[in-house]
Amino acid sequence: MKTVAVMALQDGMQLAEDINVGGKTAIKKGTKVDHIVKAKLEAFKLLTVQILDEEDLAETYYEKLRVSEAFKLFQTKYASSLAAYKVAVDSFIIKKIPFRFQDLKAIADTLCPDNISGKRLFSYINIMIHDESDMTYAHGLNAALICKKMGKWLRLSPENCEILLYAGFLFDIGKFMLPNDIIWKPGKLNKMEFDLIKTHAFYGYHMLSKLKINNHILNATLMHHERCDGSGYPQGLDRDQIDPFAKMVAIADIYEAMTSARAYRPPMNPYQVVEIVKDEMFLKYDIAMMTTFMNHLLDEMIGNDVKLSNGMTGEVIMNNSGAMGRPVVKCKEGIVDLSQQRDVKIIELI
Repeated sequence: MKTVAVMALQDGMQLAEDINVGGKTAIKKGTKVDHIVKAKLEAFKLLTVQILDEEDLAETYYEKLRVSEAFKLFQTKYASSLAAYKVAVDSFIIKKIPFRFQDLKAIADTLCPDNISGKRLFSYINIMIHDESDMTYAHGLNAALICKKMGKWLRLSPENCEILLYAGFLFDIGKFMLPNDIIWKPGKLNKMEFDLIKTHAFYGYHMLSKLKINNHILNATLMHHERCDGSGYPQGLDRDQIDPFAKMVAIADIYEAMTSARAYRPPMNPYQVVEIVKDEMFLKYDIAMMTTFMNHLLDEMIGNDVKLSNGMTGEVIMNNSGAMGRPVVKCKEGIVDLSQQRDVKIIELI
């Protein structure tokens, strides 16, 4: 809520408090301002009133976040950072100008300072809206930010944190050689289209191999779609053959893709991601890395209000170690342990 001078009130604004005159309520909280209301306030000789702002009027967690001043500041920084990242990528692809890693690190440090929580950072990047022409760039930038946070959660050395960060920035560079309408096709890809998509790993590896670059970054570019059970591409490698940095980037890649808005679906929340990924994580991903990543993220969700599929709402008060993504929720109707009530799930953060 904010204080606004009566003379500056605009039609449609909503009063945040009752207006009391002579011990009685003259105008109720929530009343929308129009010329009649404004005339009454002037007659009451009030100089200022409390008005509901955008954040007060927002209903869900993401709606409140989207109109917050903190997100608006992040959005401004993100726009300039994305522009700088695009220049770096285009300069490399078109003019063969090598990446300046210190510039990439500066971008990440601007958007992901050490004091920002994973929940806040990931929520910010998830509600960003991009033009179709920017989506491949945004995916790379977002994945790099996730990698920066993941490196801390996995307790990597400072040197390895930087390697992982740069791998996050560069792993999908090969996609810039492919047409956007196939990369971001809303429907299912046909075999020819999917075969074309799979070439981006080789394209990226070939492009970056011309630079003096850390081998882990090269491997992450080539192997980020490999899976521990051998079902990935382009080489069908199994668990022990995949570079550990490629395994980490794979987690950032899939999480960013699932939690960002697409033309055919809204962004998923972390609990929805866990519901989808948990059945595959023991086979396709490095279980220790994925478990650490998800546990850190879900731990930061404690205290958040959520909506359940049965219509109830409540506060997440505890995670279940044996049932990832199915926490204990305190509702006005009572305690709901989602590890015991398998037919109920979290559908929204509110």
